[in-house]
Amino acid sequence: MRAATAPSTIQRVQTSAQRTCAALALAALLPFSAQAASTWTASNCISNCSETGDAAPNVSYSAYSAAINTNASTGAYVSTGGFAASSLAFYSGGGFGVTAPSGDSASPNHALDNYGYQDLILLKFDDLVKLTQVKIGWSQYDSDISVLAYTGSTSGLNPASTISGKTAANLSSAGGWTLVGSYADLVSGTDKTINAAGISSSWWLITAYNSQLGGAPTGGDGTTSGLTRGVGTSYAGYDFVKLYSVTGTSTPPQRVPEPATLALSALALLGLAGVRRQRRKSAD
Repeated sequence: MRAATAPSTIQRVQTSAQRTCAALALAALLPFSAQAASTWTASNCISNCSETGDAAPNVSYSAYSAAINTNASTGAYVSTGGFAASSLAFYSGGGFGVTAPSGDSASPNHALDNYGYQDLILLKFDDLVKLTQVKIGWSQYDSDISVLAYTGSTSGLNPASTISGKTAANLSSAGGWTLVGSYADLVSGTDKTINAAGISSSWWLITAYNSQLGGAPTGGDGTTSGLTRGVGTSYAGYDFVKLYSVTGTSTPPQRVPEPATLALSALALLGLAGVRRQRRKSAD
């Protein structure tokens, strides 16, 4: 049996090059990893607004409102009319509020609220985003919200067609929206974790809480603890918030390896095989 000899300088260089080539080729086959979290903060920008943090899709904002129908005997809301385009406004230090068509411009009614009108804010991203947090910058009386994601195909579709004319009760069934969750008692300036199911979508809706969208009430009507409905003409139990920011991640779609990548992968396997042969020769 021959004594083992140390590999020559040329052999060591060849082995190192083979290992590097193999590592690069195999890395090309791995799926892209999820990007770091990005935050989209309310500002004077309404369309094609960028984020802070890792590079991510831009977002455009718009607003919708629907008149609330109340129970004549209890005064609690029981349904909404059809949603229609409304006015989105930015309040420095607070965030986005919504002004419905009439009688809704004074404080606190110019917030994102469910008093008189049910207000929605639509966030339309350029690509899929998994929202993970919502932050409000201002609230009054109560601060419960509902979050929905569009889970159908958005190809060739105008988001307005999935909202306009729909009521809170049939937004999901007729419009293709899915309730992500309803969340109670948000605190101004503090991120609220949402979306435990990890839903990704290009279109998102954030609205003051409405039990018709889903999510069972957890507190008594007219109270401010838990998911509750407002009662009567006083503000007790109604939700008034301004949307300050949302945080989430975007994951580029996984791509099928191209021919050049496949060829590089084959080279990687040959390189690994060469490394093994060099090791066996060195051991002989």
